[in-house]
Amino acid sequence: MRYPKVTNLEALRNGKGWSRMQLCKIIGRGVTVRMIFSYEREGVNPDIDLLIAFADVFNVSVDFLLGRSNPDTQPYDELAEPLNISRFGERIQQFRINHNLEKKDIAEAAGITCTYLGAIENGRSPKLETAIRILNALGASADYAFMDVLTASAPIKSALLQDRVFSLPVEKRAQALNLIEAILKTL
Repeated sequence: MRYPKVTNLEALRNGKGWSRMQLCKIIGRGVTVRMIFSYEREGVNPDIDLLIAFADVFNVSVDFLLGRSNPDTQPYDELAEPLNISRFGERIQQFRINHNLEKKDIAEAAGITCTYLGAIENGRSPKLETAIRILNALGASADYAFMDVLTASAPIKSALLQDRVFSLPVEKRAQALNLIEAILKTL
């Protein structure tokens, strides 16, 4: 099975008028011109941390970088939280548990061991290909899994919070909504 390559990286870079060398300097992290070329032209995928760094630099979602969504439909939030990739593991674990999916079944479908999936759920950063296999096995979107570090994922996070509020008992729901309203007024 071939995994989606970072199809929009070159177009985004060219749209900014940046050379590969300029992008390397912006991203840092030891990224070389050769690496950028391999991501743009040879179908090589960066690891998750680097993929998220690209998404943040261009203010797009991971799904857009992979050619899976349209940036015109995504509002952008300039106040992104600091990069904390450990939330990826928390999100996939949360999704797996909420959908009553067994760790061994997801690991098998993703072609990894249960131990490795457990390590990822506890904060280890997988390679992009592994993350994609896990997300496909779960049936979860990349925007969901990376909502804590992608600036374009605010609508997903707010929808999840809304679901949590409306799953509360009526009296608790009213309290939660009053608290949210008070917080918004202070902002």
